[in-house]
Parts: sequence; C-alpha cells; structure tokens
Amino acid sequence: MSHVLLCDFTFGSYIKLALGQPGRRPEPATLHACADRDAFDREVLGFLKERGDPKLLGVAISSRGWERRGVLQLPDEGITLIRDEVRDLLGVKRLNLVNNFVARAMAIPHLKPSEREQICGEQAMEEQVIAVLGPHHGLGLAALAPDGAGHWTAMPCEGGHSDLPIDTEREWQVWRVLHNRFGHVARECAVSLSGLVEVWQALHVIDQVGAAKAKPEEIVALARGGDARALEAISLSMGWLAGMASDVGLILGARGGIYLTGDLMDMLADLFDRKAFCARYLHKGRLTGYVSEIPVYRTLAPDLEIMGLATLFD
Repeated sequence: MSHVLLCDFTFGSYIKLALGQPGRRPEPATLHACADRDAFDREVLGFLKERGDPKLLGVAISSRGWERRGVLQLPDEGITLIRDEVRDLLGVKRLNLVNNFVARAMAIPHLKPSEREQICGEQAMEEQVIAVLGPHHGLGLAALAPDGAGHWTAMPCEGGHSDLPIDTEREWQVWRVLHNRFGHVARECAVSLSGLVEVWQALHVIDQVGAAKAKPEEIVALARGGDARALEAISLSMGWLAGMASDVGLILGARGGIYLTGDLMDMLADLFDRKAFCARYLHKGRLTGYVSEIPVYRTLAPDLEIMGLATLFD
C-alpha cells in the first residue's frame, strides 16, 4: 500500500508530520521539535521508522515563505531545505513544496459542516472564488478558483503585507506608533500573533503607561480577566481583520465564501466578537449589499495544512 508523507513547518521551531493515502483524509498529525536541518532529517526518518518504513508515493511540505529554484528557506527556524536533498533522503521523486496558506486553502472544499461556523453573510454561491484569510505567525491569504470541472486551482497571495488602512482616530494613533517602529505599516503588523502584541504595546505608548513585554497568549488571558487594554487590542486587531475580509471579498469577488483561520483565531475562541466583526465587515458604503451576500466562515478543524497537502495526491 502506497503512502504519502505530509509535513507542516508553520509551528515555530516544530514540524507536524502525518501519513496519508491517496484519496483519504490523513491520520492525525504529530508534533516534533525541529531546531535545524539535522533535526528535520532525524525526526522525519524516525517518524517513518516507527511506522514500519512505508513505501512513499510522494512527499508534501508546507511552510511560511516560498520555494525559490528548488530551495526552501525558513529563516526564522534557521533551516534550508533543498529539493533534491530531501528527495534523496526519502527516496522519492515527487516532492511538493507549498506555502502554508495555500495548503490551508486546499483543505477548505473538504471540510465537514461541523468543521466550520458561519459568522455572517448569505449562502455561498457554487463555482465561485473562495478566499482564505487568517492571523497566524503572519497574516496569511490565499484563494481558490473553480475550474468548471469540480476542481480548484489554488492562488497564492501576499495580501498580509498590504498597507494597514485607518478608519478611526484610535486606529490613527496606533498606526503612528507602528509607523515610528516599522516605517511601512503592513496589515500583518496589527493582525497576527505578533501584531496583537504590537497593538497592545502601542496602546501603552499612546496612554503613556509603561508596558511589560507580553506574549499573545498572555494578552488573551488578560482579556479573559477583563483587562480593558487587552480587550481593546483584540478589538482593534479583529476590526482590521474584518475590514480586510470585505476588501478581499471585493478584490477577488469571493462569492464562494471567505474563511477565517489561523492560530490567533483559535486562541481567541469565544473572545471573538461576531457582532463587532460583522459591523466592520459590512462597512463598505454603496458596496455593502455586495459584501453582505458573501458568507464569512470560521474554520474549526485542526491541522488544515496537513489536510490540504493530502489533497495533492487525490
């Protein structure tokens, strides 16, 4: 029986590994420490050995960033993967290197009804573009275009690096703090795991209050305890996400739906204010009617990258 090896690099200095079979959902992924290239080789080979060294039909790897001439660099992890070296390591000819949000997008048509919840909008239109957007380690964006024959073509995007727009006085104040820090203020500077921290710290600067360093999960914990500044940081970040969602809906004509996903969405859970999100999402002037028809969903399934990579072998 042929298997495929699926690997996702988007969890800090860790990788997720799973085995799959063509046409089936993969097994649940397991998490492995991966601080460098030697650790990658060791963990992957150990993972396969524990499963009886199955014959591999192919391998698919997702990560932040992009392949360039057969080389995948992950500067945050200090790892470089060279296509031919990985092929030789695993004894395969087929190796797919995929951006992590493209992988997430490929999973969307395979979600069960219980693996998503609708936030706003009407019923999705068939054979229309789908957008996948999410605050993760950056601000990911990808799209799916129907081919008219029941299949999808994934379109990589870099919308998270587009300019952060301003709609309120408070947003302007935060933008100026971020501008002083970064120069160019991209959307992901405020809408991502690290972006939530930046907004939180910017609010301390604006309010002239000393800010201790905090991790995203610590800010979320403070918000759960009722901390006003933590709650405002989340509100600002999610407001910018809502505005981007409707922008993406207009730019792509994404009448097949917009899917919100990513670690920050998972972390927020019930702190996500659906009513506030919908109000900002619908703030589109004379095009409000257009975006109001586009459904917005929140994904609930784990390991979307692994699920999406498996579809490459269907």
